[in-house]
Amino acid sequence: MTTCIEAVKGAYGQNAKEILQVDWKNIPEDDLESDSFKSNAPFPLVCPQQHCQDHADISPIAHSRCRCIDANKKPIPNCNPKNYLQPYPSVICVNVDNPSESKPYRGRKCIKQGDSWYPLSCSCCCSCFAFNTKIAVPSGGFKFIQDFSVGNKVLTADLESQDNGIKLKWLTAKVSFSQGTGPDSHQSAMVYIHHGNDRSIIVTPDHLFLLPSGKLKRAEYLVPGKDQLVSDQGEPVPIHEVSIGEYEGGVHHIATNKEFTGDISGHLLLSEGVVSGDFNLQIHADQLKEKDLIVNHDDLPKIGTSAYEKANTELATGHYAFFKSQATPAVLPVESEATQSQAIPVTATEPQKTVTSLQKRKFYVHGTRVASIPETTAKFISSPQALDVSDNADRYSFSEVPTVNSMVKYILRLYGVFYQDIVFYHDIGRLEPNAYAFTQYGRKIVVVSGGLTRIKGLLQEGLSVIVSHLVTRLHKIEPHDYNGYTSVGMADYYMLSTLGELYYGATANQVFAKGLKQIEKTIFHNITPRNSRYESDPYSPSIETRLDAMDAAYAADFPPPGIGGPTLGGLQLTDATASPPQLQPSSFITYDIDIQMAQEVVRQLQEHQILDTQGVLHASFNLDRDLSFLFAGQPENQRKLLLEQVRYVLLHAGASILVSFNIDVDPQTAMDEDDYELEPAAKVFTAQVSQDDPSVVVLSAQIERNVEYTLTVAQHVKAANGSTLDLETNTTKFRLV
Repeated sequence: MTTCIEAVKGAYGQNAKEILQVDWKNIPEDDLESDSFKSNAPFPLVCPQQHCQDHADISPIAHSRCRCIDANKKPIPNCNPKNYLQPYPSVICVNVDNPSESKPYRGRKCIKQGDSWYPLSCSCCCSCFAFNTKIAVPSGGFKFIQDFSVGNKVLTADLESQDNGIKLKWLTAKVSFSQGTGPDSHQSAMVYIHHGNDRSIIVTPDHLFLLPSGKLKRAEYLVPGKDQLVSDQGEPVPIHEVSIGEYEGGVHHIATNKEFTGDISGHLLLSEGVVSGDFNLQIHADQLKEKDLIVNHDDLPKIGTSAYEKANTELATGHYAFFKSQATPAVLPVESEATQSQAIPVTATEPQKTVTSLQKRKFYVHGTRVASIPETTAKFISSPQALDVSDNADRYSFSEVPTVNSMVKYILRLYGVFYQDIVFYHDIGRLEPNAYAFTQYGRKIVVVSGGLTRIKGLLQEGLSVIVSHLVTRLHKIEPHDYNGYTSVGMADYYMLSTLGELYYGATANQVFAKGLKQIEKTIFHNITPRNSRYESDPYSPSIETRLDAMDAAYAADFPPPGIGGPTLGGLQLTDATASPPQLQPSSFITYDIDIQMAQEVVRQLQEHQILDTQGVLHASFNLDRDLSFLFAGQPENQRKLLLEQVRYVLLHAGASILVSFNIDVDPQTAMDEDDYELEPAAKVFTAQVSQDDPSVVVLSAQIERNVEYTLTVAQHVKAANGSTLDLETNTTKFRLV
């Protein structure tokens, strides 16, 4: 079974360890205080899976690195989706005296937890279903796996073992975790299963399927003709074929909101017509094995191995080298060993034609021949900050720069390979120490000045970080600066994703860490306190805020407050007010009451002061209120029926509760009535985002007058900018008077 720790071992070193496997007493204090794990010393550290699931994987930087989408769910240009289990960095605050105790803090906030607490660098991994796998939902239909968001409803089963098999009870749960790769990623090993009535599913090798015995079994160990899967009715489903091969497309996994307690109930999904486990079961596979809830795989051969073929000689075998599909793969059998290496196509680019000519020799005084930079350009530092750096930074003379120029040329050529739609130019003669990004004549351009590249101590790593920042500005990710480019602080945050396109794995993390130190020492340190803020950006981030944004990205944390991006706990519940039910003629239309009759009902109710002129129900209305003035002239039996229908509407009309937040909410996460709980218990009928004010959610609920209610909003509700709900401010009190 390939796990995150195995992926980290393959990428960073075979001595990688998960936090709970470390003997922390043998780790020198200097390594803890300096966080030597950032450089994979003394060994690469793997984050606990729970930290990755609950914190790192939901951060915007994780989505940008793994799936190539920003916080607004828009694709990031020129970003290549990562493979399943591709490692990425995070930071965890761990108590080395009790490593099972950890928090998602970094920096000083972690150190304040106590003397044995340290913020340490560790790795999480990108994530078990192929894209377009159909997962059953409570409405009776299905949703594609990649379309699930945290807070969405999903169908999940409780399992009950019986003498004659198993029984499944299907219930509604909510998705507490949803993460994966982008749609165009490449997976070196995925399992294709053809089952039942000509259905198929593609999963990662470690995905768990329910068997008729009530136990789970990993996909890579399934055997056609011997193993059976389970339908939604608990009936056996035959397996016709199991294949393993390459896969091009996204991979995604979800977990339900039921806390894992060692039981598989509440974590079983209906996936392409068969029952399989959610991500929570995968990460707790060892505990399930101890409880005998998983088939013992220790002595079983894996699909694709010679041991598998020897153990299952009755199966037809062949080499399967390639499938490429968003839904159902085409499995291509290879006729012989000789042709197997040719089964996967390779695309080669044609060599570029070289044009040679005699060049005229020209001489320019530095500063007199420079590129034209528009006023609306995006800059790495503001103009006043650049003046400070020009005055204070130690720089090479022009006679000392040949080696520097070679390094800059290499860096810009490297970026040019990965971002072929951008022109990268080293403006050696420009004296201002800065870097620029802009669009001119339909071309995207990044210019790095000679005044910047001549700064002593600013090396390949620092320049790579700066160029990555400028490329990210050109991506125009929201929020924008005044000229439509990505804002400064959010470009600092997303820049790590751009850097990861050029430098692979641990190298990217090392380049980032070294580059950040170089920039802090050679550029930010030389800016005076008076110019510490980037004033020409809408959010005016300070140097400290910019460093915090970069640090947050490395830690797979949410961006810091104040730069326009989503923040952890940035959505706050501020107030709730209730108003009496407001009824209109349409409220009374039934099978027996048409629109004309309903209009007359409203008129007479207003005449008898049961409704006011706006249709608001009077506070004194109750079950005993006389309504005999309605429907005069109707036959008595019919009249009695109509009166009962009107009284029912009046008694059960929902009051309006205006739930106010500090910022606009995301309608996709805020319109589930189940996410709003009232105490004393009362039924919430609907939840709608106000058309007049997107920071207000309007609830319709059946509540009593002069009773104090406590409203609690569930954590699934998010802000329009992606900020999560502050769980310390998610309750408020109100009453209907």
